[in-house]
Amino acid sequence: MMVDLKMGRNMYVAILFIACSVITTVYGYGAYRDQIPNGNNVPHPCKPNYKWNGVGHRNVDGGGNRNPFGVDFAAANRKWTTTLCQKDSDGDGKSNGEELGDPNCVWTAGGVPSSTENLSHPGVCEPVDDVKCKDQSDWVNEACEYDTFDCTGIKEQGVKQMSFRFPPTTVPAKETTYMCMEFELDVSDDFHLIATEPIINNTNVMHHAVVFGCVDGIRDTIRNNTHECGMVASRKCSQILSIWTLGSSGECFHDKVGFRIGNNGYKRVALQFHWNNPSLVDNYIDESGMILYYTANKRENDAGILTIGADYLNIPPLTASTEQTSVCPGSCSKNFMNGTVYVVSAFNHMHYLGKSQKIELFRNGVKIQDITNDPVYNYDSPIVHEKVTAIEVRPGDTLSTTCTFDSRSRNTTTYFGDATSAEMCYGFITYYPKKNLDKDFCTAWETLPKCFFEGDLSMDTEFYKGCDVFSFRSASNVESFNFTGLFNICNASCESDCKRYIDSMFEHPCMIDAQLQSYFLQFWTMYKYNRLTDLLKACYPDGTPTLPPITVSPTEENYGCIRRPTGVVFLMIVLSFFFYF
Repeated sequence: MMVDLKMGRNMYVAILFIACSVITTVYGYGAYRDQIPNGNNVPHPCKPNYKWNGVGHRNVDGGGNRNPFGVDFAAANRKWTTTLCQKDSDGDGKSNGEELGDPNCVWTAGGVPSSTENLSHPGVCEPVDDVKCKDQSDWVNEACEYDTFDCTGIKEQGVKQMSFRFPPTTVPAKETTYMCMEFELDVSDDFHLIATEPIINNTNVMHHAVVFGCVDGIRDTIRNNTHECGMVASRKCSQILSIWTLGSSGECFHDKVGFRIGNNGYKRVALQFHWNNPSLVDNYIDESGMILYYTANKRENDAGILTIGADYLNIPPLTASTEQTSVCPGSCSKNFMNGTVYVVSAFNHMHYLGKSQKIELFRNGVKIQDITNDPVYNYDSPIVHEKVTAIEVRPGDTLSTTCTFDSRSRNTTTYFGDATSAEMCYGFITYYPKKNLDKDFCTAWETLPKCFFEGDLSMDTEFYKGCDVFSFRSASNVESFNFTGLFNICNASCESDCKRYIDSMFEHPCMIDAQLQSYFLQFWTMYKYNRLTDLLKACYPDGTPTLPPITVSPTEENYGCIRRPTGVVFLMIVLSFFFYF
């Protein structure tokens, strides 16, 4: 017996040692991307807007056989050396340094590369269809294939489909464009929308697409043509029904839910495209679209999408890990929830600085479980967390969203915004029944829940010191913060009367707290940003107070729209790290 115990203890120690060693090795391999310039920003050679995360491997996500650059990197003891930089590993006529933004071979680990633009893959011969690249064609072609849409539900009897497409539309020569068009739905019956599949015409610019349901009660003239819009199609078309992002072949809804369309639901939708054109190409045309699958054989429940996360981000440059936690507190959920809802799926959303993200559910201050948890987040390959057993969320529960960003590739601060070069931190939660939620968003401005600003809660806490947030936010001519009076008195020179007037404005109770001040300035300067910026610079040359950066389209219709947008496992995660570059 003593021998058995001793052997068991020794075995336990051995297993623990191996496990610790593997975990250490795992994270070490994942960190190898930090040993080359722009290691987290290597583009996919035949899928524009995608990244190739397993830089040294034939598999885009890492693991398995190495590609030519991976072989040379291993031979260089996994370090960026002058020899490795000057070498042309993939044989396409460009050195590894040229392809990775370090043409002069001066970069060192932790530094900023000479360039972060016009990069290419050092382990894949490009163009991939060039005769000089024929030796790599088989494995590269496999990596270049797009997944086919596989959804059991659309094969059921009675399922119908509609295809909506943009007419040939010129893509503006700017980094970020949101383009929308509205379409009429089939109203011959009462239907459930059960799946969507993208039709991607121009892969050079397509970043993501959203289908929004439009409310008839505030209907105005339907725009039959494409038109630029914000991160939400419009105030009347703001309910997210489906989202397509890079890496997804389509969206197949949970078999318990569908989105109500037809004569008893949404009768029209807005289709929105986000075009990403960082090279400012002026001759791109796109006519992409979306296939909607729907059926009169409705599922058990009407679905909704709740968007949670952050409406404000400030990510410092050259930082390995910046964490942002945004909370939808129980004090908010008990006000907009009419009863228990059940989560059937959820997914995380950040941009390319995104490192990890999770959504946690708390009840009475105790964590119940994770709704999502992506310890390694990859924008190009989003994970939809399907729930075999639906997660129960009750009024008064707290939803917490935590995003971690890696900004070592940026030498300037990154803020929240719609551009790919900006960042986001959102979670989109699909739930049922829709009737039990009065809102489709519960986001936060820094650490302040936005529901506090929407008139949901009384502002009687000491923190707000008498500030009536909802009234103050809604009025443009509130006492001691009158824009009309301000611009009648002030000009860009900031004379004494102007300075006194602005000083009195910033003495208002709603402007004393730094976060509230930041929020209100962002809200109002959407309409008068340039004039107010000039005045603040003239009256406060020391830079205080300052305006938060505006990184979304400053139009009345677009303001605030992003608020609406939407053991074995552990071992698998560990092993995935191990097989990374």
